[in-house]
Amino acid sequence: VHYAGPDGQQVPAWLFVPKNLDRSRKHPAIVWIHGDGVNQSYDGWHVQRNYAVYYSFHQYLLQQGYIVIAPDYRGSIGYGRAWREGVYMDVGGNDAKDAWMAANYLKALPYVDGERLGVWGLSYGGFFTLIAVTDQPTLYRAAVNVAGVADYAMYYEDPYHGTWTTSRIGTPEQNPKVYAQASPLSRVDRLERPLLVLHGTSDVNVPYLHSVRLVDELLKKGKGHLMSFMTYPGEFHYFTREHVLQDAWHRVKDFFDAHLKSPSTTS
Repeated sequence: VHYAGPDGQQVPAWLFVPKNLDRSRKHPAIVWIHGDGVNQSYDGWHVQRNYAVYYSFHQYLLQQGYIVIAPDYRGSIGYGRAWREGVYMDVGGNDAKDAWMAANYLKALPYVDGERLGVWGLSYGGFFTLIAVTDQPTLYRAAVNVAGVADYAMYYEDPYHGTWTTSRIGTPEQNPKVYAQASPLSRVDRLERPLLVLHGTSDVNVPYLHSVRLVDELLKKGKGHLMSFMTYPGEFHYFTREHVLQDAWHRVKDFFDAHLKSPSTTS
């Protein structure tokens, strides 16, 4: 499917619906935001193991009555050079809007309950999830951030990721406005809906410190009642161990069920 992004460009996305969907009823829906920035979603089993795990989990959510949409926001591969390079010097800008504006498409579907939308993502997708819930505090009823970047200034300062960050948005001195928009950490006081954070302590892709800083800032801003945080000791960026996967996906499913299954409005 396609829908309009912030500048009118058409954002490609995969829409997954349950078999034998009852289109006469309104169902809860979830936006899944892929990570890496340069990756893409597939309409089938992903060649990367970590994304295949998420794909299978989404198939399970479909069986539970959810609808899932996976946008390929600008920066994603597979749609030509212009779309791939559209993120240059604009991380957390139009690319993030491309992602959270999937909610607009969902709300236009007659079989989706626009008041029961969830959003979640891994890594870069977790970063966009944090932007969504701080830029649009009431758009989604619940959100899950899995090992997402909380602040790109922190990512720039990390010795393993400074060069990658500079190649996309330069330095904080060169582009302070871009770094400001790429810092959901600085806007967590705007959070209004429940947020679940999952992170492994041995993560080298997005250091565990990002979630520690995020949780600490949420507590400082009086948002602790909206936040749940699960630490996985010794786990890496892509969860791999069986007991971690079991806990994480049960936790995510229970979280979405608690906040999206009921048609009543969340306070």
